[in-house]
Amino acid sequence: MNPQTQTTKEEVHEALNGIDQKLYGELSMQQLLDVLDLTIKKDDVCKLITFYCMLSAYTHNSQINVSFNAPSASGKTHITTEVAKLFPEEDKIESSGASPTSFYHTEGEEDEERNAKVISFERKILLFYEQGNSAIQTKLRPILSHDSWEINYRITNKSKSGKNHTELIILQGFPATVFCSAGLKLDEQEATRAILLSPEPTQEKIQAAIEQQNKRGKDEKAHDEWLESRPERIALKERIVAIRDAYVEYIKLPDDNEIMERFHGSFPKLKQRHTRDFTQLQQLIKVIALLNLWHRKQSDGSIVANQSDIDQAFELWEQLAQSQNLGIPPTAVHFYKQYILPAYYEVRESSSKATYALGVSREQLSHYYLRLEKTVLPDTYLRKQILPQLENGGLIIQQAPEFGDKRSKLIYPQWFPEQTI
Repeated sequence: MNPQTQTTKEEVHEALNGIDQKLYGELSMQQLLDVLDLTIKKDDVCKLITFYCMLSAYTHNSQINVSFNAPSASGKTHITTEVAKLFPEEDKIESSGASPTSFYHTEGEEDEERNAKVISFERKILLFYEQGNSAIQTKLRPILSHDSWEINYRITNKSKSGKNHTELIILQGFPATVFCSAGLKLDEQEATRAILLSPEPTQEKIQAAIEQQNKRGKDEKAHDEWLESRPERIALKERIVAIRDAYVEYIKLPDDNEIMERFHGSFPKLKQRHTRDFTQLQQLIKVIALLNLWHRKQSDGSIVANQSDIDQAFELWEQLAQSQNLGIPPTAVHFYKQYILPAYYEVRESSSKATYALGVSREQLSHYYLRLEKTVLPDTYLRKQILPQLENGGLIIQQAPEFGDKRSKLIYPQWFPEQTI
């Protein structure tokens, strides 16, 4: 850690004692949702996780990474930008597009002793809007997984005279990160380093968003002034700054095995990726406690999460666990349940062939989608985004049929969750 930013337990304790607990009362998840709902309709899990992710920047090493993967216009950037408006500008590093090596060339402090440029991400929020290329996540892997407080990179640049020379770039600290992408393809290493989110595709959500935009569009200036004058929104912004300025480093969890046992109960069989998932769950509990740090303070000045924090985290986690376990964006899992399985059952019921010999063609799937949604399913989106993710996750197999026309592959579902049968 940077020695200049070290804070002793005594200083933290003193800072916390200097704030009246009555000024920052206990804030429930529902009260937080009420504030977020002023600008983000529905998508409760997404907006809560995104908020907690950004708040996690104000810890030493409990930062959360979020990866939004969903089709264009689904609301992922809207959720991110609206939540980000609650946080101080100086704490955010925002980008609408970045090359994989862009951070090596940003401004930093010169470290003459090490002949290096130091770029600090400590207590920062990295926001990538409409990130079309996941390569930047690949470059940031050591930071996203908290491998080391300082990550060294050596890059080659040209001097003023045109000669090549090597520069040492040091990326310092752990940021909270939010990646937004219309692409669904995720490398397994990126999928295990982040909480995977996709906005809801429901009609209720779309209708609520249109109604909200209708109100705002009539008089944007008056609407924005009304929004910024809301006392609950003002109070939340002030609370975020107070949390940042309290400079809490570590948050403890209860000294028992309840969290681990409840996590184990979510899966019939543990996978290697669950070690990272469990860490993300722990980080979520800690940041929920951070929101109410004045009410989690112990006599020794430490901050300890309580049962309410644990229950709230599991309430959210249980809605994410299936997608996390599969390592597939929620929108792809939704597509599988909503369209592929029903289309498969329809083919099976209308055929006299043995069940094992049946599969769904892309044409049959497209027809089913058209009937249900009254719009065309883009073939490129299906072939290049949805199906590869489902196949990589083991939910489907694509192969030529055993009987009949072998020129086109069929889709064979492999996963049959109870709620879809």
